[in-house]
Amino acid sequence: MTKQHKKTLPRAIAFIMLFSLLSMSPVMRIHAEVNSAPDTKKACWISFLDIEALLKDKSEQDFRNKVAAMYDNVTKYGMNTVIVHVRALGDAMYPSDYYPWAEYFTTDRSDPGYDPLQIMLDLAHQKNLQFEAWINPYRLSRDSKSTRSFKATPYYEQFRSFLIEYKASSGQTCLVLDPANPETRTLITNGVKEIVRRYDVDGIHFDDYFYVPGMADNVDTATRKTNVNALISQVYQTIKSLRPDCTFGISPAGNPDSARSQGADIDTWLSTPGYVDYIMPQIYWTDVYVTSRGAEHMFTNRCTAWAQINKQDLPLYVGLALYQAGAKSKSDLGWSTSDTNLAYQYLTALQLGYDGYSLFRYQWLEKDIATTELEHLKIY
Repeated sequence: MTKQHKKTLPRAIAFIMLFSLLSMSPVMRIHAEVNSAPDTKKACWISFLDIEALLKDKSEQDFRNKVAAMYDNVTKYGMNTVIVHVRALGDAMYPSDYYPWAEYFTTDRSDPGYDPLQIMLDLAHQKNLQFEAWINPYRLSRDSKSTRSFKATPYYEQFRSFLIEYKASSGQTCLVLDPANPETRTLITNGVKEIVRRYDVDGIHFDDYFYVPGMADNVDTATRKTNVNALISQVYQTIKSLRPDCTFGISPAGNPDSARSQGADIDTWLSTPGYVDYIMPQIYWTDVYVTSRGAEHMFTNRCTAWAQINKQDLPLYVGLALYQAGAKSKSDLGWSTSDTNLAYQYLTALQLGYDGYSLFRYQWLEKDIATTELEHLKIY
């Protein structure tokens, strides 16, 4: 292949993708309209990274103003749900009986004098947005700096007998609650119970941090699944005993095999009642993905794999990588060669029986590089 051909191939592929999207058959258009009913979930993750960058150390009024503006952005692009990181690092963005205040919200972990979760929840409902409380169940820190910060709190000594300290692949020292320990399950369940009892949240949402590399590499996959399942079933039963209308969903890694290796027993969750109300895999690749075997429809392949194991026919929502808009990658060419990736992915997911999407993450709603992708997604 000549250099000129190599240069023009990605653009040609992108053109084909765009043409296919814009000239889709009437059948596909009708199907998309049917599946885009008002109860279709169109969500945005508001990560602790967004909170740290946009909401940290604010007065109550400034906090209210900024959250209201953020929600206006969410609704501007046709979304109806926010999934807000209320507990990311063994901490809480609300007054908790079990965890310290989040350092990503108040620098010195002090009480800000107001309840951020209650305000975010109230404002969401005022703007007709569903609100799900997003929790990292096991993670206590993400690097050496946050490990030192957590160790400086009295909670470190309280949790010390059932936590794991490990070296991440980055070389950073991290802390995590031990999934094998019953005290871990009790703590996490009590934390969930606290939220569901005190706040009228529409759902509890866990993400994909289960057995991450480095924390317990000697534990086999079957044991990992057993340990994680004990927590998931306990949390599910607790939520339903308190508020049957409150949903419990999990967002695993988008590669099913990776999810399984981390202890996410997705096959059981999607075939057996008593674990989750929905699954939201993070399928963060385009259909123009180059491997040693050539170009692959990575997004469609992964979406299909998840749909095939959904034996309960539970709601499936696809996690989409808004943060990749415009990104230049040597392998995932779609992001830099097309601005219709998200729209194409959403329509593809609908065709495969999915019930909605969530975008990772909020800050990209405010970035110019993502605007065209968002506009196309809103239209379709």
